[in-house]
Amino acid sequence: MKGGAQLSGADAAKEAIKKRGLVKSPTRGTQGGKPSDLKFFTDEAPGIKVTPKAVLITSFVYIGIVVLLHIFSKVRSGTEAASN
Repeated sequence: MKGGAQLSGADAAKEAIKKRGLVKSPTRGTQGGKPSDLKFFTDEAPGIKVTPKAVLITSFVYIGIVVLLHIFSKVRSGTEAASN
């Protein structure tokens, strides 16, 4: 109990867990106290280094090309049907 106030069920459970030491707080620089296996933006990562900005631009260009191809195919199929 903090300051003599009555704790709710959830708060009392959290306090009991803290007192027993069942929950360890993460250490600085890691999550959950273990080192992270994700090394996307470090010099240790193997492979090609691609920034998020380059991926975003490339994906928008690809989407634009697909949209243009769909438009061209609709226009082309419309003119073929009119000529027959």
